Amino acid sequence: MKKRILLLLNVLFICSVGHAQEQLVKPSYLNYEITNIVKERILISLDLLINQISKGELNSDLITDENSGLTMSTLENFQEYELRKDSVRLKVKDKQVINLYPVSDNRYSLTIAYASSRTDETPVILYILNLIAADSNGKITFSTPINYLTRYWKTTTIGKITYHYRGEINKDRAELFAKKNILIANKLGVNPEKLHFYMCDNRQEILKLQGIEYSIRYNGKTRDGYGVDSGTIFSVMNNEDFSHDMFHYYSGKINERKNRNWITEEGIAYSWGNAYYTDEDREMITHKRLVNELNKYLTNNPKETILELFKENTKIFNHIAPEISVRSTISGLIANEIEKVKGMEGVQELINCGRKDKLKNYMDVIKDLVGITESNFNRKVLKLINTNSNIK
Repeated sequence: MKKRILLLLNVLFICSVGHAQEQLVKPSYLNYEITNIVKERILISLDLLINQISKGELNSDLITDENSGLTMSTLENFQEYELRKDSVRLKVKDKQVINLYPVSDNRYSLTIAYASSRTDETPVILYILNLIAADSNGKITFSTPINYLTRYWKTTTIGKITYHYRGEINKDRAELFAKKNILIANKLGVNPEKLHFYMCDNRQEILKLQGIEYSIRYNGKTRDGYGVDSGTIFSVMNNEDFSHDMFHYYSGKINERKNRNWITEEGIAYSWGNAYYTDEDREMITHKRLVNELNKYLTNNPKETILELFKENTKIFNHIAPEISVRSTISGLIANEIEKVKGMEGVQELINCGRKDKLKNYMDVIKDLVGITESNFNRKVLKLINTNSNIK
């Protein structure tokens, strides 16, 4: 039995090297419970799609209209993979169909495995991609499996947010996010958007909805969400509040990428939204909580200076979540002070102080806006911490 399994793995994942017109292998061992006409129609269309992706010419001709934006985003990741190949890797047959079966009338699930192998190495699985092929009057189009996989989920609309979920949602958190979605957009002077919000337990579940059964880049990753993409959000650890990245999303609509200072952006996202990550109870970590924790830390570590914590972005919140940033916590306090003193005009100046040399540019602008310098940083920021903390 073990020999048979090893043989199957070799057939699946050892890639043949050489020039070949066929970029997508269809192994002879595949079973098809569909008619030959439908099978050939799907496989020919799939070849066309893979050819578009491989040439960097992906377009919407072969994409199902429903959720087309999400499908394009998923396939663009594979297009980037293809375009990074060197001349040697271009000769490798690294893609093959490993499953194709009907899931409903005129809908078919198909799976493609991407692998990399040399004769002297164990085959490495790079990606496993799942798509739904739709047959509409003989025309085949493709989509991610999100609609199929969530066909029995519930939906609830709160404000401009439509939640998709199993079980129940926390309506208090959902209502808070609906309010923050509008508030953040209004503060930046853009229109708040309607969004579809999929509640997922972890990043691996999100990937499956996106059609990525496996990715070498994201294997083992659980704590991130995803969005905003084509009016769609995927939750961070099944939490209903995605306001951190909503700030980045709306900011990106009015501010050029080259100008956006990420020290500023993260600080405002912490303050107006949250710290993005959840704690061990899957509660979203608030800026207020972090300011209180920072105050405690400074009390217990009197030799530490706020400026050094800020510059080094020292990890002091590992007991809450390892990803949390003290620099962003402090930056959020400074952004709030600038908004109080200079209004949104000052906030916009801080956001747009430059992507490169971000720390230097940031320090220059906060000096101009509110007089915070390296020499008075500890004193002035400590005052902000004390003013905004419940711990005196």
